[in-house]
Amino acid sequence: MEIISVNITKGGCGKTTTVQMLGEILSRDYKKKILCIDTDPQCNLTTVSGINLMACGDRNLYTLLKGERPLNDCIVKSKYYDIVPGSLLLAYADTEFNQLGREYLLKEQIEDANYDIILIDTPPSLGLLNIMSLTASTKIIIPTECSYLAMIGLDQLSNTIESVRKHSNKGLEISGILMVKYNARANITSAVLAGLQKMSSKLHTKVFDSKIRETVKVKEAQSQQEPILDWDSSCSAVKDYIAFTMELVNVL
Repeated sequence: MEIISVNITKGGCGKTTTVQMLGEILSRDYKKKILCIDTDPQCNLTTVSGINLMACGDRNLYTLLKGERPLNDCIVKSKYYDIVPGSLLLAYADTEFNQLGREYLLKEQIEDANYDIILIDTPPSLGLLNIMSLTASTKIIIPTECSYLAMIGLDQLSNTIESVRKHSNKGLEISGILMVKYNARANITSAVLAGLQKMSSKLHTKVFDSKIRETVKVKEAQSQQEPILDWDSSCSAVKDYIAFTMELVNVL
């Protein structure tokens, strides 16, 4: 079972969309049994997956990590994948979970899960939830937009990855860096891409050949809580994510 965190310490870099699209495509096109986990207190992945947080009650990631509910009780089904919903209470994770070995809490709760692939959507911070996600993961995908600030976030994440490898997950691999909101005509794009190539070499990984173009169709689907594949399967972002998923599957 592969456990893949989609992670970068900056908001707006497409983490949630990347998890959603991978979940949909891996399920539809590759017939994989997928579990998504929403570790972000903003619960965006839960919302765009069509899950009503209030209807979940106490069946969510917070109660799973607290040990108040088993994994099977916290899993909700959407059309293409299963999901462990997030919770607003996760905002207090750094102080709420203060026991010894807390970085292993997520790993321990999902290690016996019966899925082909688990996808973890992470918050844009360097807190405990991120450390838990990286500790539980076999691989990490780093989405980044074409901006200087995103490169700073990538540099910060690289330090966290090295710390996790040293202390709690020696086998964590970086599958690659994924460029999102890609515009080949923008002047800054080539400069950022060159910088990312240098950083990927430092991280002993690569920049994926696939690039994700921005389209309003993704936001439309998410605002209506509809699967992006069902909303407009012909839009540029869907085509790009299908190409990216093929590229990813070849290295899993």
